[in-house]
Amino acid sequence: MTNLPHVSPSVVGLQTRLVIETLTQVVPGTEIVEIVAESDETIPGFVVESWVAPGSENSLSHIRKRVLGQLGGQTAVGSFSCMISGVAWGVLVEAIEVQDGAVMGALVVARQGRAWSSRERALVKAFGGLLSHAATLSTRESALLDQRRLDELVGQVAERLMSASSRTRQNVLSWTIRVLAEFLGADVAFLRRNDHSRGLSILEAEWPPREIPDPDPLGEVPFDSDPVFAALRNLRAPFYLTGEADAGDEYLDRVEKGSGVQLVGGAAVPLLLADMTWGVLGFLHFRLHAWSPEEVSTLQAIASMLMQLQARIDAEGRTEYNALHDDLTGLPNRRALLQELEDRLEAHRKTAVLFFDLDRFKVMNDFLGHASGDRVLTTIGDRIRTSIRPNDFAARLGGDEFVILVGEVSGEMEVMATAYRILGVIGEPIDFAGQQVSHTASVGIVLSRPGLRNGMELLGWADVAMYAAKRQGRNQAVVFDDVLQELVSERSKTELTLREAIESDGLRLHYQPEVDLRTGRLLAVEALVRWEHPTRGLLPASAFITVAEETGLVVDMGRWVFTEACRQLAAWRREYPDLPLIVRVNMSPAEFVISGLVEFVEDRLRVYDIPGERLCIEVTEHAVLQEPEQTARILRGFQALGVEIAIDDFGTGYASFTELKRLPVNLLKLDQTFVQGIITDPSDRAIVEAIIQLGRALDLGMIAEGIECSATIDKLLELGCHRGQGYLMSVPMSAEELAPVLNAGAIALSVFRPAGKVAPALADRSL
Repeated sequence: MTNLPHVSPSVVGLQTRLVIETLTQVVPGTEIVEIVAESDETIPGFVVESWVAPGSENSLSHIRKRVLGQLGGQTAVGSFSCMISGVAWGVLVEAIEVQDGAVMGALVVARQGRAWSSRERALVKAFGGLLSHAATLSTRESALLDQRRLDELVGQVAERLMSASSRTRQNVLSWTIRVLAEFLGADVAFLRRNDHSRGLSILEAEWPPREIPDPDPLGEVPFDSDPVFAALRNLRAPFYLTGEADAGDEYLDRVEKGSGVQLVGGAAVPLLLADMTWGVLGFLHFRLHAWSPEEVSTLQAIASMLMQLQARIDAEGRTEYNALHDDLTGLPNRRALLQELEDRLEAHRKTAVLFFDLDRFKVMNDFLGHASGDRVLTTIGDRIRTSIRPNDFAARLGGDEFVILVGEVSGEMEVMATAYRILGVIGEPIDFAGQQVSHTASVGIVLSRPGLRNGMELLGWADVAMYAAKRQGRNQAVVFDDVLQELVSERSKTELTLREAIESDGLRLHYQPEVDLRTGRLLAVEALVRWEHPTRGLLPASAFITVAEETGLVVDMGRWVFTEACRQLAAWRREYPDLPLIVRVNMSPAEFVISGLVEFVEDRLRVYDIPGERLCIEVTEHAVLQEPEQTARILRGFQALGVEIAIDDFGTGYASFTELKRLPVNLLKLDQTFVQGIITDPSDRAIVEAIIQLGRALDLGMIAEGIECSATIDKLLELGCHRGQGYLMSVPMSAEELAPVLNAGAIALSVFRPAGKVAPALADRSL
């Protein structure tokens, strides 16, 4: 026999028996043939067995002990002689080596008395070489099979972890440690998380399940409780327990109290997340167990995958948290509030909604600056968070609006008491570098009703009650009642009908002339929207503009007004080519926050072939102050098209004097409140005079609104204002009604200059 066929661990046992049988036949006088190894697992698939001639059994143990001593002490093996019970034995020993030269065992052939010939020695040596070759192949294939099993384990775990989420995380962790424990033959498996801020190792998952005592000595363990847990705190490499000396008495006592068993040995690999030891993945054996490098590497790979899962869950958690919380205050946001409210309504829990809006917050924000405004909001948010009961829910809707859901309320009196308590907390002073600043709020309250499931509707009712509180003088609480319910119903009807009017040609434009107060010459007309209501007739803007602004319809309505004004101006230019008429169009603050406004204006000018100089856009001080930088950019875009800019109702806003010098503005329109009082009220007269002087200093045109008597005109001319509009000269008219004025190019002085003449009384003078 010159060679052994390709072998694997499954058939090596047969090969070893074949070698023993062959040697007994080809080596004369052989009494002992044995394959020796330190354990059954030393050579994969090899069977530690021997053939012994009758009568030589007593000598076998002596020879085996000596050979094993040589193997264990790494002493070179070879032939030796020994005396056993007064009998000389000759022993041939050939090492069984694997590819890297490591001695895995030995082939032993022994007999009494006779010396070994060179042929016999060569024959045993050849068989030893064949066994070494088989051992090499078997060990290599065994390693490949073990690695394949480990790879399959990693793939199985990876597939399960990939589909895990925050909701299934706990089940997946329990499944993972069970599968690993069963694969590795471990008696206990666990995954522990490090809470570095509290100095604790916290049990996250374990297998097998145990009867947990109360308190659980293994649930939360301080790192400084014993050396083992101290080592786990910042573990960066695999950790091994090989016996009691490694564990220490404190650790062994804790394990015995928590599980009822005494530890024999174990290992743990760190769970590393970024630069931090997030926790450990550990296994215990209640017996001696040798960990192979391949097993530990596999555990490290799975530990890495577990941390990838944790990082993904953490990222998903942050995303979900950000989606449900306000960036500035950390309170839940509108989305979270609506979900919570819907859940409470679905569970039939009696709930009160308290809708808080800070009073005059914008004025304070402009005065102190946005950074200070943010500090006010975060401070108030913290106060609200710490002032509510555990079963209440607080959220920030955005801006200066906060909502509290008060659960299990007994009635309106209790809710009112809660509202005023929170108002008191909000109103406590806030220190700004030694300056005490207080802020009040208005709150609207609505109580849930049986059968109501719409959280948005409840929130809308609370918003209505909040505005009622503001109208009552601010720093007030108002409960939504039947009267407010009727107002809401009426507003809802108005909104629906107005939306239909915008979409189905139900709006009209009327035009009020602006004239030279000295000559009556027509200078411009202001386009004013009217609503042809199906049952109430022609309505002025004051009857529906608030609803349009609150519902966002004002944007669509504004686009319609601008388009219709351009269309009418184009028609007038064809009909009155020699009349240098300018049309003034109002734009609401809401339109300035919609993108593409300048492009829209440019498109309308192009479509109707209108020079920009024939249009003037009027904006309120409120629009200018709301977003001054963005508004300034838009106004500059208008002026680049040649369009004039006028500030409407000037004098009623705040801080407008400081904004004027940097805003691209051409005209100021004096608010009618001041204009109508310049004859009778010295304060109004002083304000008008100051504004006219300001306009002159800044080279701005000046237009007076709301002129109702000729004495007002005389005073305006005296103060230096030569342009104006009002009911004294003309009420707003349709395009057809305006035709005579356009034909004349003026309004006769006799209409508005006779002394003492007053404009006709009208039921509604709102423009």
